[in-house]
Amino acid sequence: MVLCLVKFMKKTYCMLIIGIVFYSCIFGFSQIGSLSNLYKSSQESSISPNKNLENLKNFPKESSNGGDLSHYNLSIIFDNSTSSVEGNLTVDFYNNDPVNFTKLPFHIYLSGMSYITRLGKVEILNVTKLDNPNIALVYDVYPANQTMWVYLDTILNSSQRVQFVISFNSTIPDGGIDRSNSHGDDYDESRIYKFAGFYPMPCVYDSFDGWNTDPYLHIGDPFYYDMAYYNFFIEAPNDFVIAATGKLEEKFNKGVNIFYHFDPSYPVREVTFSASKWFLVESTLVNGVNLSTYYLPKSQVNWEINALNYGIKSLTLFNDTFGVYPYPTFNIVEEYTEYGGMEYPCQVYIAEDVDSWYNPLYWLEYIIAHETAHQWWYNLIGNDEVDWGFLDEGLACWTVIYYGEIYYGDGLYFQYIPYIDEVRNYYASEGLPSRINASVYEAVNEDNYVFTAYYKAPLILEKLRITIGNSNFISGLRLFFEQKIYKIALLSDLQQAMEDIYGMSLDWFFFPWFDNPYLPKYNFLSCVYNASENILEITINDLNEPLNNYGYSQQIRLNIYDKSDSIIYSEIVWINSTTLISIPTTITPSKARLLYTSSVIVQLESPDIYYIESQIQIVNGEDKEKIISGFFMPIIVIISVITLTLLIFKKLNKLER
Repeated sequence: MVLCLVKFMKKTYCMLIIGIVFYSCIFGFSQIGSLSNLYKSSQESSISPNKNLENLKNFPKESSNGGDLSHYNLSIIFDNSTSSVEGNLTVDFYNNDPVNFTKLPFHIYLSGMSYITRLGKVEILNVTKLDNPNIALVYDVYPANQTMWVYLDTILNSSQRVQFVISFNSTIPDGGIDRSNSHGDDYDESRIYKFAGFYPMPCVYDSFDGWNTDPYLHIGDPFYYDMAYYNFFIEAPNDFVIAATGKLEEKFNKGVNIFYHFDPSYPVREVTFSASKWFLVESTLVNGVNLSTYYLPKSQVNWEINALNYGIKSLTLFNDTFGVYPYPTFNIVEEYTEYGGMEYPCQVYIAEDVDSWYNPLYWLEYIIAHETAHQWWYNLIGNDEVDWGFLDEGLACWTVIYYGEIYYGDGLYFQYIPYIDEVRNYYASEGLPSRINASVYEAVNEDNYVFTAYYKAPLILEKLRITIGNSNFISGLRLFFEQKIYKIALLSDLQQAMEDIYGMSLDWFFFPWFDNPYLPKYNFLSCVYNASENILEITINDLNEPLNNYGYSQQIRLNIYDKSDSIIYSEIVWINSTTLISIPTTITPSKARLLYTSSVIVQLESPDIYYIESQIQIVNGEDKEKIISGFFMPIIVIISVITLTLLIFKKLNKLER
């Protein structure tokens, strides 16, 4: 019994001591603070009547651009009476992954999109071998997950190809305003048929998730595709105007229908088309790119000339800044949507209801600039928009900041509510964490995702530009583009490109600003002026530091005032988590203030707070010693507790023996 009691006493006392030491450490270091900084610092056409939709035996063709990429030929016949297409997707799939496959998945998204009167659907009719259409391949369709899997009749090894044909029928949703829809009316010349994500979309395999088979999502963008060469064949009624991904290589009349062959010339991630009897078309050449706008008669007042000019401005600036847009065509097309706009390779969509918004030309320009930016950040450089959707959206939003700065002399021009205000006050209004480097599934709701990807991410990128300098930042983006064009990029790739230009590690910036769930919330821990030594010592800490994984580092202006409120000191200082600042001054200070200028990102409790301040305690030399002793008293307590613990353990060990 005595032995058990001693063991119990030892265990209990040990837990007690650990608790005391832990409390003392927390108390002590919260008083002392860190004395060292953590971080420094228009369509072309050619008539070819002897071609037709059925004559596709020469495809998939080998592109002159070459490359180890998949090749797809999408051949469809559009029926406006049913808002549907019947088609074949000829697949020449190249396995560029270091694993072998026995089956391949495809997204069939349409059933997940919004509708009013008719659900969208992709119906798989059959899958056959390309070289022998009489041989069918087995496939499974999983409606709940909006995927289909094609079972191969042989093992597909790494760096090998497999060919087959998927026959399908697709019907787009009617009445909805999602990414695919049939909307508007013919009697008022407003109906548009928009086909996006309407064919079996090849899934991506990566080292993080294996096959990415996420269903259609209504928060963020669910689209994640590898680059591939596409030939796109459309047969449509001859009274329709067609806008589609790629250059119009062939066009010929088949009677009631017209046959079109579009070829993007370079790899793209997907293809799309839109059809309307009522489209008005304007075109011009911009650095060899055939830029075209497609819009409804009711929108002519705002779209005519203006949309084309906004496209010219966007293509010109982004081409000069980030890298060359390689495709021969770029289309800006009016659509019905709740998203404001939507990006696809070589073709973007702009919401028709912009006409009814306050200052419609402002919004038309903003959306065109944003969606055009996605040609660089989403298509030419791809990313997993489910797991890292902030990357392309953040870059596109930042690009509009740059667009406003270059053309209007103001990076805030297209921020109807400045991003800095949205971000600083988000926590007080929503109370939600907002880690940028997170998947769509981690977003609590759509507003949370929008805030993270569209407001916070571009603001952090702008802060990076301020921190490392405009020249370094722009050069970093150009290098990022050169390194990852036609590929899939990660946040770490962007960081590496920036570091290559900047010449040193940027872990101290990227880790906290992209991975922490909460912004810094600064506090004056102590402000003491030693009148004998003429030294002002200020300790500033971050109240949110315990909630985050990484310490923040940013530059903030610190002002010191005397009793008459005159500034006696004003410098931009680095605040690195808990920071001690020593300032020599012969003028007796009265208060200290951290100024939250437009480049300072912090958490605020309420709007319209642009600084924090603290009164300064005046002491002489003896008073300072007392204060310092008070700071270090917890350390004395810790040492005493440890010493006492060792003595007690010795006694307990003797009893145990």
